Amino acid sequence: MNEADVVLGFVGGAISEACRQELNTGITLEKNMIIMSHPDAAAQLQPYFGQNLVVIDPVRPDRVEIEILQYLKRINAQEDAKKALLALGTLALGLLILEPSHPS
Repeated sequence: MNEADVVLGFVGGAISEACRQELNTGITLEKNMIIMSHPDAAAQLQPYFGQNLVVIDPVRPDRVEIEILQYLKRINAQEDAKKALLALGTLALGLLILEPSHPS
């Protein structure tokens, strides 16, 4: 995490202690962070991540990519980083949509 330009987090529900430690490390290191969240976890994460939180709307999943791109423009991310993070974000979105415990 020390060498990362941007940290992409994904929280699907309850936050484990390991996840909490990683998120806190990102905050402590003052990393640019994008935290993708299922709506169930959004209220818990909003106070910590504010505009860096991307809530996944199962009805409008296309909004996730738009929000990630807007964030990357705000931080002036390099083009390669934009492509990689958008791909990872799309993958995480797909995993959430296909996860049986959160039907879309």
